[in-house]
Amino acid sequence: MKWVLCGIGALLPALLLAAHPPLTLFEENETELPLDVIWQPLAITFAVTAALYGVLTLVTKSWTKAGALTALAVVWFFYFDTFKGDISGLHLADGLALVLWLVLFTVTAVAIARTRRGLGNVMLGVGVAAVVLTLSPALKVASYQHRHPEVRASDPRLWATDRLPAPSTAAKRPDIYVLIPDDYARADVLRRYFHYDNSAFADQLRARGFTISEDARSPYSDSESNIAAALNMGYLDGLGRILGKKSQDVRPLKTLMEDPRASRLAKSLGYRYVHLDSDEVTFAAGNPDISSVATPDSFPSLWLRKSVLREIGGRFGFDDGAQDERFRRNYRSSFSRLGSVPGQPSPKFVVFHTLLPHDPYIFGARGQSLTFPSTADEVIHSRLGMRYYLPQLRYLEGRLLETVDTIRRRSKEAPVIVIQADEGFESGDKTFDEATVKDIRVKGLLALSLPGVNGVRAPQPPNTVNTLRYVYNKLFGTHYSMLPSTSAPDGDYPYQWEKLRVR
Repeated sequence: MKWVLCGIGALLPALLLAAHPPLTLFEENETELPLDVIWQPLAITFAVTAALYGVLTLVTKSWTKAGALTALAVVWFFYFDTFKGDISGLHLADGLALVLWLVLFTVTAVAIARTRRGLGNVMLGVGVAAVVLTLSPALKVASYQHRHPEVRASDPRLWATDRLPAPSTAAKRPDIYVLIPDDYARADVLRRYFHYDNSAFADQLRARGFTISEDARSPYSDSESNIAAALNMGYLDGLGRILGKKSQDVRPLKTLMEDPRASRLAKSLGYRYVHLDSDEVTFAAGNPDISSVATPDSFPSLWLRKSVLREIGGRFGFDDGAQDERFRRNYRSSFSRLGSVPGQPSPKFVVFHTLLPHDPYIFGARGQSLTFPSTADEVIHSRLGMRYYLPQLRYLEGRLLETVDTIRRRSKEAPVIVIQADEGFESGDKTFDEATVKDIRVKGLLALSLPGVNGVRAPQPPNTVNTLRYVYNKLFGTHYSMLPSTSAPDGDYPYQWEKLRVR
């Protein structure tokens, strides 16, 4: 037993040092992420760390040396971003910081391997430091989870003042597709601020039987709130009542996208819910259909981009080029998965969100690879960003038309298809005045096709919370009232909304 305890004790500092980066990253983003996202990184880190420790124990024949070398390797791999930040004042050329970090690691590793002195006291000091370092974010995470219990999508308080009865019967049950391009701006915004005429795309949609809203707008100014509101067919005032106007907890928005009211109403008629995304925007704990590192803003990607892998390209690297290429492949495979959905059993209610044409800007108009010259938000949302946004938007237009044709060609019965942007273009406050930034943010694309339904027009009032109410009324004979149209800009708190005057 003594030998086992000694072996575990020598490994413990390395495990604690390995746990600190993901715990800290999670603690910094705990208002947006469920606890589930942290277990995979921790499990992988602990497994690799323990395996390295086992190998080094066999090589060195010493638990303390193996523990010290393992802890050093963990620090070298996971703490490079911290080191790089600490020496940023030296203004070293690209790659030089990594070389210096490697030299420091090598010198220290050789010194540990060659020393004949006992390392017990050193490891004790490292262990105490690791406990202090890791305990703080761990306690903060535990406290937040305890104080902020989960809000379920079925919570009756969410829609206490806006209950929708389930449809009783339906003469027909066509498949319903809701395609959500992220930040596709409305036609009038594209003409006025981008000097781009999307009438060719609109004409192609109309030729395919789509009705296009000329004055559609979203209720909010962020993707998660808008998609949650649209798929739940109502405003999110219930979240403000449950969580409080000053709550920063936006995790319930993901829950409302994964289990939306529209899908539950459709299930009462025998529909299946098919949920797809080219990103993780509409999923709470990671998208099960894509790699956990396929998107640049996933928790595992953000975690690994703080490691030495941030300086490495290629298949296993996480520099900007590697991340962009990984994301391009993910976009293509996501559209391919959507194209296979018509072959699945019907009826089905299908939601597909794609981050296109939102940044990162990685596609040209013909789908060729592009690289945006900066990762800074102020540059992405500048006029330079607007110039890169347009080619990516044009590329998306082609993909959407191909997707519509593929869905119809592979469907046994003509499906209902809604193409509805979550919102309009996100501009920086240095690009336009504040009123314009808020105004164009809530103006996005809305087009819908309801084959075999007479008198189809754009939903009125023209707000995206009303789109599926209108579709269900037309398809299933429900009598859901159309909600008054309001929009709200981003505020200091996610549930502290103020009405926005839309021009």
